[in-house]
Amino acid sequence: MKFGVAVKGIIRKDGKILVVKRAVRDGFRGGTWETVGGGMDENESPQEALKREIMEEAEIMVDIKEPFNVFYFKNGNGEIKIGITFLCDWISGEVVLSEEHSEHKWIEPGEFMNFESVPSLHEEIKKYSEKYV
Repeated sequence: MKFGVAVKGIIRKDGKILVVKRAVRDGFRGGTWETVGGGMDENESPQEALKREIMEEAEIMVDIKEPFNVFYFKNGNGEIKIGITFLCDWISGEVVLSEEHSEHKWIEPGEFMNFESVPSLHEEIKKYSEKYV
């Protein structure tokens, strides 16, 4: 069985958080909403991987703060991923999405319950909202 590490960021700006919608053509959870992130490459720290993923997927600069949550999931290839979600503060840039995503929104954390996503992310953002909002 293969294992990997994924990193995600709850990116904050003016009290709102950034969420992105996976492109419908994406084979893994296409059309669902998520936070920005992805897999770690060899010889990267989690923070380096997250900065790279955020730049690749959204083209914005962030300040990565402390880890907020640890999670796991099985991806579309059957690989088990251990994930780390970090709190991030937006520094600069306008969101420009990669082909992986079709939409983005800056939302109040409590609004996320109205977005189609995976239950674990709904729970994670609810915990974030309870702690920081």
